[in-house]
Amino acid sequence: MNLKEIMAADLDVFLNTDEFADEHTLGGKKIRLIIDSDTLNGTPLPHAEGVSLWRKVIYVSCSDLGYRPNEGGLLELDNQTYEVVNVDEQDGLFVITLEANAM
Repeated sequence: MNLKEIMAADLDVFLNTDEFADEHTLGGKKIRLIIDSDTLNGTPLPHAEGVSLWRKVIYVSCSDLGYRPNEGGLLELDNQTYEVVNVDEQDGLFVITLEANAM
């Protein structure tokens, strides 16, 4: 077994709902993923007067999601629509940065 195969096997531990991941609805599909919210002390990032920027970085298995989201496109996470700002693939995981403005 090589390092890539070992890392692929570790995805099941990383995305285990008893360990790090939780089940969420992403693009209309129930899926295991990890959410890393980018906020300041639980509040949205300052963006412009009267507007707050909510940013989330999610980690999801490439094979579980089944497709690569388009940067600049929209993606729904738990009934909230976000713009896909960045998509990076790292050893079988998509690292997806999502943003939404709220007034």
